[in-house]
Amino acid sequence: MFKRNRFAVAAAFCFGLAFSFAAFAQQDCTSCSDACYERYEQCNLDGLPFTYCKAELRACKRACGCPT
Repeated sequence: MFKRNRFAVAAAFCFGLAFSFAAFAQQDCTSCSDACYERYEQCNLDGLPFTYCKAELRACKRACGCPT
């Protein structure tokens, strides 16, 4: 009986930990993505070609590692 309880407690703990990590990862993705868009806007304001700025934006977002 106690082994079953320990397993349930361990499973609940692991699920909670994974859920917390997912929430933190999503927040990091948002801030990283926002920084990419700020860099993109600055690229446009600097007068660089649109295709260059768009390619830089895609590369920056890929570097963030966020799910699409």
